[in-house]
Amino acid sequence: MIKDIVSITDHIKEFSVESKILKGYLEPKISDKTTILLVWHKEINKEFLQKYKNIRAIVRYGVGVDNIDLKTCKELKIRVCNTPDYGIDEVSDTAVSMILTLARRVKDLENFALTNQDSWTGAKINFLMKRINCMKIGIIGLGRIGGSVARKLKVFTPYVSFFDPYLSSGIEKTFNIKRYDDLKEILSNSDIITIHTPLTKETRGMIDKDFINYLKKDSILVNVSRGAIVQDNSIILNALRENKISGYGTDVFPSEPPNEDDELFNLCKARSPLSNKIIINPHTSYYSEQAIKESREKASLNVLNIINNTNICNVII
Repeated sequence: MIKDIVSITDHIKEFSVESKILKGYLEPKISDKTTILLVWHKEINKEFLQKYKNIRAIVRYGVGVDNIDLKTCKELKIRVCNTPDYGIDEVSDTAVSMILTLARRVKDLENFALTNQDSWTGAKINFLMKRINCMKIGIIGLGRIGGSVARKLKVFTPYVSFFDPYLSSGIEKTFNIKRYDDLKEILSNSDIITIHTPLTKETRGMIDKDFINYLKKDSILVNVSRGAIVQDNSIILNALRENKISGYGTDVFPSEPPNEDDELFNLCKARSPLSNKIIINPHTSYYSEQAIKESREKASLNVLNIINNTNICNVII
């Protein structure tokens, strides 16, 4: 019987966590002897899998598997697993912090303080601000992270709702929040929309012109899920310029790193006045020292389960 060799494709620079769990199975550098992969951002496509023919399993350190060619993996009978439960608090905290920052117009008020001496003595505030406990918040996707966001936001407002056609009836009672069965309806009835869906055929490009047109005027949009859920950042930028939305927070971009001609990104780099309505993070909402350690431990333990063919969890295919 061939001994399994576990290798790491990218991102991890030191291997203390993996080595402690996987011991002699770990040979971090990929070779033609590698049988199990630990993957971070690396694209695992057909060409890659044809080059390394002994791979029989892939474990993703994170949640999304859109960087892995699942169709080819299925054809080659390669098992694919992810690690979906390591950064739930970090991502939901990021979404909540973006919502609060944009709703309270923190960046606008900072600019107001720095550029207008009279701001300190009662100058008129020339932008809209609402009391958060009067605002209606709509969550698209009520999975682990969306559910965590719902629980946290209920501290701020009783008006929390969700749209998720893949959840069975009754989950709204578990969270004690309103359920919408129509995407357009939740968009038109929410002051704030926060996105927490995986990237699928149904969600790719979901945020398009029609999506924006159904939003309430001056609403806030937050996306900490996947960049490709936005069809094009120009749609977001136009919505901000036309005051269709009053704020946009994102941890993800349609292309990462952002394209050189991405006007939304460049506008923020240039510190344009409109950038006060925008929050950009570099796909790091999952990050904390504790979360990274947990991700690496759980992924490595699942690799060990694959080697021992027992208690394999989070199987995608």
